[in-house]
Amino acid sequence: MPKPSSLTRSTLTPYERKLYVEIDRIIYQNYLTPRTVTDFWAGDHDAVVFELRQMKDRIVRTIVINEYVQLDEVLNNTILRRIFGEGLFKQNAKRKTVQEMLDRIYPQQKIDIIRTFRKVPPNVYSNVMALNTLRNSFAHRFNLGAVPKSKRLYKAKYDVFTKNGLKKFKEDMWEVDEFFRPVVLKRALRLVRRQRALNKRNASLT
Repeated sequence: MPKPSSLTRSTLTPYERKLYVEIDRIIYQNYLTPRTVTDFWAGDHDAVVFELRQMKDRIVRTIVINEYVQLDEVLNNTILRRIFGEGLFKQNAKRKTVQEMLDRIYPQQKIDIIRTFRKVPPNVYSNVMALNTLRNSFAHRFNLGAVPKSKRLYKAKYDVFTKNGLKKFKEDMWEVDEFFRPVVLKRALRLVRRQRALNKRNASLT
């Protein structure tokens, strides 16, 4: 298994290097990096093609389900904030009861609840419904190749297994996040801009 490059080793703290190696080992051992395929199946072209296609399915499925889980959390917090105010993270019996109830319903039901007390733009609602449909298709079939093409498409027309289709999907998920968590996203963008400026400055010094 490849080790961090000399550049990586020189710029990471010991703990950061430890995390780097752990993550690299996880993705390597679980067929989430092409290196696993090219290392193990070297010379067997049919196997390389098959395994890379399977890997692509796993990675795209992971992206979609991760967005779904994040959305579910965002919807939960929106409802909890409505009920308990800004102290939604303070644990108490009532909050635990509501959380249990929310854990038993689906995003479609949650966003319908939210629409009773907050106006949700049609595009945001459409994005949530489309994610829910795509997630259902990906979560209940191991072999995604067996899923009808119509159910593999985001909003029935964007192929998330292509660069442009996945880009559209991510843009729409950002739009949902921007509506429900504007403050969080503004802070995240500020951090990204600051890091880009730092990277640019460091690059000019080398």
